[in-house]
Formats: sequence, structure tokens, C-alpha cells
Amino acid sequence: MIPSIGIGTTLVSFIILFIIYLLVMGFVLWLAGEIVVGRKVTFGEAIAVAGTGTFLVGAVIVFVQGLLGLLIGLLIFLLLVKHYFKTGWLGAVGVAIMAIVVLVVLTFILGALLVGALFGFPKIF
Repeated sequence: MIPSIGIGTTLVSFIILFIIYLLVMGFVLWLAGEIVVGRKVTFGEAIAVAGTGTFLVGAVIVFVQGLLGLLIGLLIFLLLVKHYFKTGWLGAVGVAIMAIVVLVVLTFILGALLVGALFGFPKIF
């Protein structure tokens, strides 16, 4: 039988993981915004998009099932990027695509570092 960890520990764990998620997604959106938009995008704007987008898109996906919920969620995310980053629709789509690219590259780099740290970096000479 698996022992229970309690509601307090679960809540604290959720809050810690959510803060880590906001920091990572904020960094990804900030970097994508800097690359695509061309003006100074603040880290606070990126955190606002990540936090607000998480709750709004999550609520839409819960209440509107299927493909329609995903499309409405995507539209809400693009509206948030458009509003906070002060760009047009094309810029918002560019930021979304660039955020995916940055997240994939960041995941690859962190994964390679983790594998290297766990199994030792290969000796070149």
C-alpha cells in the first residue's frame, strides 16, 4: 500500500512546480518575443502571458471539449501575446512558433547536459 502524503504537501508541491513552470515558460516566451517582435519585451510581460494563458486556455479546454476547445485556446493565447507584446497577428503567430522552437532547443540542451552529468562527459583527448 502506498502511504498518503497529505493535502498540505500536495499543495506546496503544486505551488513550487507552478512557479518553476512560470519561470521556464516566461523565459521561453521572453526569448521568443525578443527574437520576433524586435522591441524590448520584458520578462514580466512574458510571465503575464504564461500565467494568464495557463489559466484561461486550461479553463477553455476543460469547458469546451475537443478540437473546438483547442482552437479557442490557441486563439486566446495568440490574443494574449498580441496584447502583452504589442504586436500584430503575424507577430503573435511568429512568437508562438519561435517559442516552440526555443523550448525544443532548450529541452535538447538540458537533456544533453543531464545525460552528460549522469553518465560522464566523453573524453576528447
